[in-house]
Amino acid sequence: MVQVRLALALSFADPVRAHDELAYAHQLLSGLDQRSNTLLAHTAALIADAGTDTVPSRAHTLHADIETAGLPFLHRFVELALAFHYAVRTEEQPLGATLARLRQLTASGDFAYFTDIARFMGSLPAIHPPTGTQWLDTECAVRARWQALVIARRTHLTTPQ
Repeated sequence: MVQVRLALALSFADPVRAHDELAYAHQLLSGLDQRSNTLLAHTAALIADAGTDTVPSRAHTLHADIETAGLPFLHRFVELALAFHYAVRTEEQPLGATLARLRQLTASGDFAYFTDIARFMGSLPAIHPPTGTQWLDTECAVRARWQALVIARRTHLTTPQ
């Protein structure tokens, strides 16, 4: 479980290392019935690949797999991955639709900060009513960090490997 979460965190900032960590996570998960962690690992791979053409279709398949597995809480992770993808590609309309779905998925208050993160990544204005998330740093600083990750991913995608 920890290996999958490490890969998830790295997938935003260091997609190359994230793929290495995901490979190790899949080795650890091989032969185990850890459907939740396996699906979360697939979500981390989506985040690591954000900005590439395959992400939306893979997200669609992942949503179907999540439904089949009966693990609806994972949908919000896929939507966060899509928000990152659309922010990287500066696709405002799909980002807005993703944000709306994410808002619905976090309406209970669980993971409400995902909605704020999606807004920050896409440089979108505040929503009403606010999520009520309280950040350890100023909202402006948190927004800047998420936007920096989006910019770094754009640079990564345009830099020859």
